[in-house]
Amino acid sequence: MAQREVWLREPAVTLDPVRHLLLCTLEQAREEIAEATFGLSDEQVWSRPFGISPLGFHIRHIAGSIDRLLTYAEAREISEEQLAVLRTELSDAQPLATLLVGLNACLADSRHRVEALDAGTLADTRHIGRARIATPLGTLLAHIAEHSSRHIGQIVTTAKLLRAL
Repeated sequence: MAQREVWLREPAVTLDPVRHLLLCTLEQAREEIAEATFGLSDEQVWSRPFGISPLGFHIRHIAGSIDRLLTYAEAREISEEQLAVLRTELSDAQPLATLLVGLNACLADSRHRVEALDAGTLADTRHIGRARIATPLGTLLAHIAEHSSRHIGQIVTTAKLLRAL
């Protein structure tokens, strides 16, 4: 029998539901990406069958977008370094092992950052991007979870396709 999803395995809820779900999603990302990419070559990770985005891009994008969005959640602006990472998500073909180390470091750091957010501010406004689009903190955190999940789905599907080719 397959293991239950993280949110069904986490009996001790010590945070509000929004932050708890985000942390469950981040752990689910770590597990599913490791499983989906296990045994794939670096060449496969950066291949583009049928022109689709490579797995390596999705892994880098998950880590980068979580970092950038949590920066907004912390009511800060993203840095030039974060923008530089964004510009190389598709072009910097790092080995799978390096990608996974970076992702895992991001996810561990993200756990601390999410836990440090004040649950009493979930309705407070945060501003996103250069356009400074206003959104509640709780909605931003929910978006991080759903955005990550979209890319996890693409990773799992692409890995299956790569194994079938």
